[in-house]
Amino acid sequence: MSVRAHTWAEPDLYLLVDPDLVAECKNVTRRLCRIEKEADPVLKPEKPWEGVAPDGSVTSLQDPFYGVVLYDPTEKLFKAWYNVYDRFANRVYSPPVVDQGYSCRYAVSEDGINWVKPEIGEVLYDGSLQNNILRFKNVHTEGTSNLGEQVWNVVPYEFPDSEDRYVASLQSSYPDPLYSHGITMCYSPDGIHWRMHFPPVLTYEGDCHGFCWDPVTRTFLLTTRSHEYGNLCRRWGKQWKRHIALFRSRDLIHWTAATTILEVDDQDPEDAQLYLMYIVPYGHLYLGQLLMFYTHEMTLDVQLALSRDLTNWKRLPEREPILKRGDQGDWDSKHVALTHNPPHPMGDKMRFWYAGKNAPHYQAGYGAMGTGTLRRDGFACYEAGDTEGVITTIPFRPPRPGSATHLILNVDASKGQVVVEVTDRDGNPLEGVTRNDCIPITGNHIRTVVGFKAGPGQYFSRGNFLRFTEDVRFRFYLCNAKLYAFKVANYEPQWPQD
Repeated sequence: MSVRAHTWAEPDLYLLVDPDLVAECKNVTRRLCRIEKEADPVLKPEKPWEGVAPDGSVTSLQDPFYGVVLYDPTEKLFKAWYNVYDRFANRVYSPPVVDQGYSCRYAVSEDGINWVKPEIGEVLYDGSLQNNILRFKNVHTEGTSNLGEQVWNVVPYEFPDSEDRYVASLQSSYPDPLYSHGITMCYSPDGIHWRMHFPPVLTYEGDCHGFCWDPVTRTFLLTTRSHEYGNLCRRWGKQWKRHIALFRSRDLIHWTAATTILEVDDQDPEDAQLYLMYIVPYGHLYLGQLLMFYTHEMTLDVQLALSRDLTNWKRLPEREPILKRGDQGDWDSKHVALTHNPPHPMGDKMRFWYAGKNAPHYQAGYGAMGTGTLRRDGFACYEAGDTEGVITTIPFRPPRPGSATHLILNVDASKGQVVVEVTDRDGNPLEGVTRNDCIPITGNHIRTVVGFKAGPGQYFSRGNFLRFTEDVRFRFYLCNAKLYAFKVANYEPQWPQD
């Protein structure tokens, strides 16, 4: 089985969003970098089946346009699957099985900003098939789109002897005494026509969930709230709060038991809960796009969580949102949530999409989908001003004596410079690769190779390959510069022991 999709996993790319990479630093500021949002939504309600009232207003959407955006390199199109829950429509119609009345729409775009909503012809809405509503269930209610299908994830997919190109996951209900509800997988050759697998592969598990492919372990990952966790809370007399549990699978049918990987802690506000998390394998680690829910004001924003092994997860020390809500009065002032897909590469940047709403959670208002960008690899940086800053990494071990490597930086030194030296494990500079041997780096670079002048140390050869016989550390000297990430192939980081 193979899955074709852009991947950011790069084991020798070390993102400085991971604070464990830095052993010591001086005169630098660690800064979380936020997604720079565009002011207006790019995919917004325009039709009656998207929540538009006869007078043109949109005030009835319970949720923003939760969704997925993927780029299809064969068709050279962005494809979006986005959910709509119109509270007014939900009161009017009663689906055949109990659910909340969500349904999924489909749109395409050449640039990810300007979207077209094709007529699918699958679902009746007010007696017409001329809409972009998708069907997943084989049941329907006469005249309505409320099929009870909130599609949380769509993943590019291939399987031998199959024409399917996509798999989607949703929580669905069934008129069945044993498999009454759960997370269900659906398959499609084109992303438009779907067939649902019964029974649900994770019975009784969560309505909100993140589902992705991990190219590193070659497994599917799914995060949600564990049904069993709730049972344990009741048994122990513990207050239940939303949390994150992880399931893993190789074939989408057989799944591991739930492992709780994240819970709120003492650093969170008393009213905070972990609503949802989508995992992006990126660089040397896994990034968790963690949707935070604050029950006092019923608002939501997005923070980051980190793991290097899928078992041990950490929250960033900043505990700040990477995706902030808009200001009061903005269309996304109360609720923002990143779509469930990896960011899309755009040269030295990457594009994200997100759902937004101007009303608190579970209250009706205006919802849509927006977009924003972030520097490639730029989730966090270490920044120095006029006073020189110094960053020293943890030790790195060559796989065998004399193994060659390049040192490559993601750095913005457009107003200053960066120089590098290599030290032994104890921090003593090695001859031939001291700061005085380094060719200063200036300018703004996503990838730039660190160069050293020829000298008697002979720690490098043609092309600035570095060769060491012992554990080394990398020391960066910054002046009016920002360092985001570095690459060093073959060498194994010696992580601190917790």
